[in-house]
Amino acid sequence: MMQHARAPVHATAAPPRPTRGQHRISPNNRFIPVCEHADQEIGTTASRRTRRGDFLRAATWAITQRLHPKAGDTTLRVARDLAARLNADGHVAYCRDTMFKRLGISRRTLERHIAVLRELGLLVWALHGTRTNTRPAGAGEWAGTATIYAAVVPRAWDDALGHRVSGHGYHARHIGFTDRGRQLAIADARRRTRPSHRRDTPSCKTNHPRPKAEMGGKKNNTSAPRSARPRPRRRHEVPEPYRASTQQAAHAVSVAAWIRPRVPWTQGEGLRRLAFALRPWIATGLSAADIAADLSVWRVPRRPASPASVIMARWSERADQDQPAPTPSPLAELADAVPPNTAFLEAMETVRTRLHSLCTPAEPEPDPPGFVIRDRILASFAEADRARHARTAEQCLSFAEWEAVCDAKERAPW
Repeated sequence: MMQHARAPVHATAAPPRPTRGQHRISPNNRFIPVCEHADQEIGTTASRRTRRGDFLRAATWAITQRLHPKAGDTTLRVARDLAARLNADGHVAYCRDTMFKRLGISRRTLERHIAVLRELGLLVWALHGTRTNTRPAGAGEWAGTATIYAAVVPRAWDDALGHRVSGHGYHARHIGFTDRGRQLAIADARRRTRPSHRRDTPSCKTNHPRPKAEMGGKKNNTSAPRSARPRPRRRHEVPEPYRASTQQAAHAVSVAAWIRPRVPWTQGEGLRRLAFALRPWIATGLSAADIAADLSVWRVPRRPASPASVIMARWSERADQDQPAPTPSPLAELADAVPPNTAFLEAMETVRTRLHSLCTPAEPEPDPPGFVIRDRILASFAEADRARHARTAEQCLSFAEWEAVCDAKERAPW
């Protein structure tokens, strides 16, 4: 047996594992990927929170520096898709089932590149998704909990760009620049604000018609003939039945504000457009209640695309129907007419006097103020809500609907 066969082997000691919350840099100043899932949480990460712009710049820097052997162009596409959906807190829903279809890659490829972003220190878990059903029992539907990621940037990116960072972990803050980082930031800002000097694509047609110069006269300098001055554009003229003064327009707006909450199919129209469409009806002397009653009996779709257009079309049809028929000449009327006698005229005058004494002229109804209309609408909503909660089991269309009524009754205060 050889003398050194049983000699002890002196193995090299493994490098110490950095504690949680510290950035991972190897002894030779090289980035170490975050491979353990325990260090990819929002409470244990060494990366700091960020927004959309820094997240994309950090992802581009990490991929171009080859910090991960599996990072590439697809990883950058995944990062851009996530950055486009970041909210104000820097969080984004994973949405795996729709994301891989939107990017045109397989589900396994998407999961692999999401893992690469987590190992680069660019994504951490804010909330783990589960397959537990969040719908009430008996609803006949299933919905799980979504996975929520938080966008972060690693400490290695801050060190490479000369960022001064206060604190550690997810809640660390960028507070300034070093001297080298300030120069890099100024150069990057100038590069991003520099206008792009690109030439427009030349036209395919080169033989454009050009005006001929005037050769008359004794001067050597010639000028092209001046084109005629463009005519001023005429203002659009409002049709006759829709013309109104300032006071009439204000009155039409108040009438439209009174009518719109009472006629359901007009509630999707703007107040001023509805007032403009109602001007001819108001000019005929109809009150707001009469106009609302007429609009309520019209056979129109439940939610027309443009209620004002429907009202204007109905007025046009009515104006066409109300055109008087051609009348005969006055001479023919005089020839065929029989003059009334005195007894008939006296009887007609007696009837007019009695009608005037019985029918007193009705005063126009004043427009209620806005807060009264609002209170009436809220009261109608409250009444509908009470009627919905007071339904019985026979009045509910499904078991889920009856369960919702029971839950509302349980949550209601005594």
